[in-house]
Amino acid sequence: MKLLCSQASPYARCVRSLIHYLGIKDIEEVTVNPFENTAELLDANPLGQIPCLITNDGIPLFDSEVIMRYLDAELGEQQMFGAHRDNWVLQGHFSMIKGLIDSAVKLRQEQMREEEGVRSAFWTSRFEQALLRGLMQMEHLSVITQATIQAPQLALICLLDYVDFRHPELDWRKVAPATALWFSEMRNLPAFIETRPQ
Repeated sequence: MKLLCSQASPYARCVRSLIHYLGIKDIEEVTVNPFENTAELLDANPLGQIPCLITNDGIPLFDSEVIMRYLDAELGEQQMFGAHRDNWVLQGHFSMIKGLIDSAVKLRQEQMREEEGVRSAFWTSRFEQALLRGLMQMEHLSVITQATIQAPQLALICLLDYVDFRHPELDWRKVAPATALWFSEMRNLPAFIETRPQ
């Protein structure tokens, strides 16, 4: 299989970390710049977005969650999302963290607009506040108290590394100290060291 990805994308990082964590072999990582609209990427995903997994059958799968669920079901023995479809708490936690990743990426996009002189203070503040509220909520959820790594924990580590990478000015540790302590230990697992954004 082939994974079209970027080293800096938190969405691609979730997939890459899952691959490393589950010890899945024989997936070639191909670094692409989604803004260059390469033929390889557009042929696989007309949306021009990463990550995109091309299966052994030549079928392209895109959207990080779809890829994660595919790999977990086919090669991961359902460790990440669980075998029970009624595990709505896990699903809800994962969806919330995925939404926080969306906010962090949109905040980055808004910062990039500053060079054009069109950065919006309203949207910047809105994305920052969404991140801080969501991370405050993490303090009260079971995500950081669970002993095992599943999809929510994996996505949370990828989110927090991305926030530190792209938004070092955001003092999220002040509002989520327990999450910060948990993160300081979990981020040093091999799967996350090997995929840390550059």
